[in-house]
Amino acid sequence: MNWVKNNYFLALFLGLNLIFITTMAITHTISAEKDYEIHIEQGDSLWGLASKYGIKDSKEDWISKVIEMNNLYDTSIKPGDVIVIPKVSENYHLNYGTEVAGE
Repeated sequence: MNWVKNNYFLALFLGLNLIFITTMAITHTISAEKDYEIHIEQGDSLWGLASKYGIKDSKEDWISKVIEMNNLYDTSIKPGDVIVIPKVSENYHLNYGTEVAGE
Protein backbone atom coordinates (compact mmCIF):
# COMPACT_ATOMS: atom_id res chain seq x y z
CA MET A 1 0.00 0.00 0.00
CA ASN A 2 2.94 2.33 0.65
CA TRP A 3 4.07 1.85 -2.94
CA VAL A 4 0.71 3.13 -4.23
CA LYS A 5 0.86 6.17 -1.94
CA ASN A 6 4.43 6.95 -2.96
CA ASN A 7 3.78 6.42 -6.66
CA TYR A 8 0.25 7.78 -6.97
CA PHE A 9 0.70 9.17 -10.48
CA LEU A 10 2.35 6.01 -11.77
CA ALA A 11 -0.42 3.85 -10.29
CA LEU A 12 -3.05 6.14 -11.80
CA PHE A 13 -1.30 6.04 -15.18
CA LEU A 14 -1.07 2.23 -15.13
CA GLY A 15 -4.72 1.92 -14.09
CA LEU A 16 -5.91 4.23 -16.86
CA ASN A 17 -3.79 2.34 -19.39
CA LEU A 18 -5.33 -0.93 -18.28
CA ILE A 19 -8.82 0.52 -18.73
CA PHE A 20 -7.89 1.95 -22.14
CA ILE A 21 -6.40 -1.33 -23.40
CA THR A 22 -9.41 -3.31 -22.17
CA THR A 23 -11.79 -0.88 -23.88
CA MET A 24 -9.84 -1.07 -27.13
CA ALA A 25 -9.85 -4.88 -27.05
CA ILE A 26 -13.61 -4.98 -26.49
CA THR A 27 -14.26 -2.37 -29.19
CA HIS A 28 -12.11 -4.23 -31.69
CA THR A 29 -13.97 -7.46 -30.98
CA ILE A 30 -17.34 -5.78 -31.43
CA SER A 31 -16.28 -4.02 -34.62
CA ALA A 32 -15.26 -7.29 -36.26
CA GLU A 33 -18.62 -7.02 -37.96
CA LYS A 34 -19.86 -3.68 -39.21
CA ASP A 35 -22.63 -2.11 -41.21
CA TYR A 36 -21.67 -1.39 -44.80
CA GLU A 37 -22.91 1.06 -47.42
CA ILE A 38 -23.82 -0.28 -50.85
CA HIS A 39 -24.12 1.94 -53.93
CA ILE A 40 -27.00 0.61 -56.00
CA GLU A 41 -26.27 -0.03 -59.66
CA GLN A 42 -28.47 -0.89 -62.63
CA GLY A 43 -29.96 -4.36 -62.18
CA ASP A 44 -29.49 -4.53 -58.39
CA SER A 45 -32.40 -5.70 -56.26
CA LEU A 46 -32.77 -6.38 -52.56
CA TRP A 47 -33.31 -10.06 -53.37
CA GLY A 48 -30.05 -10.18 -55.32
CA LEU A 49 -28.19 -8.31 -52.60
CA ALA A 50 -29.66 -10.70 -50.01
CA SER A 51 -28.19 -13.61 -51.94
CA LYS A 52 -24.84 -11.86 -52.10
CA TYR A 53 -24.51 -10.38 -48.60
CA GLY A 54 -27.16 -12.01 -46.39
CA ILE A 55 -24.88 -14.82 -45.33
CA LYS A 56 -26.23 -15.47 -41.83
CA ASP A 57 -29.91 -14.67 -42.28
CA SER A 58 -32.69 -15.93 -44.49
CA LYS A 59 -33.33 -13.65 -47.46
CA GLU A 60 -36.62 -12.46 -46.01
CA ASP A 61 -35.06 -11.58 -42.64
CA TRP A 62 -32.11 -9.80 -44.29
CA ILE A 63 -34.41 -7.77 -46.55
CA SER A 64 -36.60 -6.82 -43.56
CA LYS A 65 -33.52 -5.54 -41.72
CA VAL A 66 -32.38 -3.52 -44.76
CA ILE A 67 -35.85 -2.01 -45.21
CA GLU A 68 -35.92 -1.00 -41.53
CA MET A 69 -32.34 0.35 -41.47
CA ASN A 70 -32.92 2.52 -44.55
CA ASN A 71 -36.51 3.62 -43.81
CA LEU A 72 -37.74 2.07 -47.06
CA TYR A 73 -41.44 1.49 -47.69
CA ASP A 74 -40.96 -1.60 -49.84
CA THR A 75 -38.23 -3.52 -51.67
CA SER A 76 -37.89 -0.90 -54.42
CA ILE A 77 -34.39 0.49 -54.94
CA LYS A 78 -33.00 2.38 -57.92
CA PRO A 79 -29.56 3.01 -59.42
CA GLY A 80 -27.73 5.75 -57.55
CA ASP A 81 -29.30 4.95 -54.18
CA VAL A 82 -26.97 4.30 -51.27
CA ILE A 83 -28.26 1.81 -48.72
CA VAL A 84 -26.82 0.43 -45.52
CA ILE A 85 -26.71 -3.33 -45.13
CA PRO A 86 -26.40 -5.08 -41.76
CA LYS A 87 -23.33 -6.58 -40.20
CA VAL A 88 -20.94 -7.62 -42.93
CA SER A 89 -18.17 -9.86 -41.65
CA GLU A 90 -14.68 -8.36 -41.98
CA ASN A 91 -13.30 -11.50 -43.58
CA TYR A 92 -15.93 -11.36 -46.31
CA HIS A 93 -14.26 -9.31 -49.04
CA LEU A 94 -16.53 -6.61 -50.39
CA ASN A 95 -13.98 -5.34 -52.86
CA TYR A 96 -13.86 -7.50 -55.90
CA GLY A 97 -10.10 -7.24 -56.36
CA THR A 98 -7.73 -10.08 -56.98
CA GLU A 99 -6.82 -12.21 -54.00
CA VAL A 100 -3.66 -14.18 -53.55
CA ALA A 101 -4.27 -17.75 -52.40
CA GLY A 102 -4.09 -18.06 -48.63
CA GLU A 103 -5.26 -14.53 -47.80
